[in-house]
Amino acid sequence: MDPSQNDATPGVSAGNTPLADPLDDFLDYKAKTVDPESGDRSGAYAAQLERILPTWIDWMHEHTGTEYLEGIDERTLARYPKYLARRVKANDGDADGGITRGTAWTYFNAVRSYLAWCVAWRDLEDNPADSATVIDEMPDRPSRSSADQQFWSPAQRQTLLQYVDERAHEAIDEEGSDALAPVRDRALAYLIGYAGVRGAEVLSRSDDDRDGRNGATWADLDLENRTIDVFGKSQDDEQAPLTDKPLPALRRWHDVLDPASDDWPLFPTFHRPSLWGAVREDLRDRGHDEADVEEWLEPFDDPLEAIREFDSRPPALSTSGGRRLFKRLSDAAGVDTSEDSKDYLTLHGGRRGAGEMYFREADHSAAQRALRHADPATTSKMYSHIEASELSEIGSQVFGDE
Repeated sequence: MDPSQNDATPGVSAGNTPLADPLDDFLDYKAKTVDPESGDRSGAYAAQLERILPTWIDWMHEHTGTEYLEGIDERTLARYPKYLARRVKANDGDADGGITRGTAWTYFNAVRSYLAWCVAWRDLEDNPADSATVIDEMPDRPSRSSADQQFWSPAQRQTLLQYVDERAHEAIDEEGSDALAPVRDRALAYLIGYAGVRGAEVLSRSDDDRDGRNGATWADLDLENRTIDVFGKSQDDEQAPLTDKPLPALRRWHDVLDPASDDWPLFPTFHRPSLWGAVREDLRDRGHDEADVEEWLEPFDDPLEAIREFDSRPPALSTSGGRRLFKRLSDAAGVDTSEDSKDYLTLHGGRRGAGEMYFREADHSAAQRALRHADPATTSKMYSHIEASELSEIGSQVFGDE
């Protein structure tokens, strides 16, 4: 008999319910629809849970030795929020593997929801994720005030872009077609500053191996129609508006990089160990042994030349690498971030700043469509500080005669 079943009371655990046993039923419950033939689930929230919870289960197996739901208590579960808090600190220090406070709470709330469902169906007696002791181990929640989040201001955007323009022009004058990094960085800064894309939509995520999270490619870019195809937060393919602002920088970047094919990443890394590792792995995957691979690569000084020679593909710049890059560029450009939550221009701050221009200069609907928010309330929440300020001004006029 399945250990999660009991003849006397359906749904009551016999005491040895593997952590993953109720997962499929839970995901079906949270999905918008479930295909009766394939079992495929629809809905962004279900897709998010389907990505987070198996990883959590594996983490619990590896780091706490917990195999069964009944083995989860406050002390055991508290190790998970401690781990999330460490990753948030890593993110604050721009280390690889870091996550934001919002992401940490997304992960924790997914686990909390799963355990609550298990309690409701009697696979678990109490939900340890509701314990104040466990919750206290979590990092502080992200601020609910939109005014506390970073938005690239027009002045900050212009300061940064003026610097990357000058840096790219100098590099081209000195190095010509070898001016890779400065020209790439300029194109990326223009894209982040004007297109309203998320960093994870155009760069790679080291903790997410799904298609669409390994870096946008040149095939995704449509310069004629001024759009870029991205894998959005909705878990669907979406089109983001480029505007005409990044087009010259992107065209120049294409000329300098001269990608061997359209499946090359739009923004490859230039981290030499990563480039060497990519071409070595590709050659091994083609069935070549280690000795041959090393012999073939030995004459090359430049890993990008080896990648071209063997028709490989360079890896994309990662989101953590992008954060470090923008920190360096912000410092070098002398961007004033004294009133911001971060001391440098962040990737997501660029997205919010682009949306703010749509919100202020056009309207709420334009901002919602440009940022691809499915729910208008998301846009309202992001720019609530603007709405509150405008209402305050209106109120001053309304009550002006009192």
